[in-house]
Amino acid sequence: MTEKNGVRVIELEWDGPSSVEQISTLFDASDYGLYQIYGTHSVFGPDTLLYIGKAAQQFFGTRFSQHIGWFQNEPSDLRIYVGRLGGTQQPTDDASWSEEIDCAEKLLIYSCSPPYNSQNINSIGEGKNTIVLNFGRRNRLPAVVSTLYTESDFWKKLEKGWKLYVEATSSTSPPGIM
Repeated sequence: MTEKNGVRVIELEWDGPSSVEQISTLFDASDYGLYQIYGTHSVFGPDTLLYIGKAAQQFFGTRFSQHIGWFQNEPSDLRIYVGRLGGTQQPTDDASWSEEIDCAEKLLIYSCSPPYNSQNINSIGEGKNTIVLNFGRRNRLPAVVSTLYTESDFWKKLEKGWKLYVEATSSTSPPGIM
């Protein structure tokens, strides 16, 4: 994690697509992190981001063996992308690593709302002033997701029922347009 001007920056390097079979073989020292699963959804159609999850305190291969039940019932082949913490400043201990992965997972689920995720869909978690940068083969994930949107004064006013409006001017054109 990097901190710039009081903002926590979490960088993820994504790789994929891989099949379920390929992911099930990931048991190396670096095979921890986040993953995205794409497939066909009955409402959203093909190539839909179905699920975002994490492999923390277990390898990707171990975590994927826990999903096999619902994998077998999917109407099409699944494509999986794995994300590992990147950047120049890596966490130096397991607790810091877990905190960054948890924060990134919650923020990505909140921002993308995959249909198979039920936890963290309405919560950005505890990460304040956080930006997640997605690099590499991220597929449909946004390049940047952030908590700063919900921390803005504008957002706070909207939550309190404040309405956005533009005052009428003597000009018939919108402000700034001649």
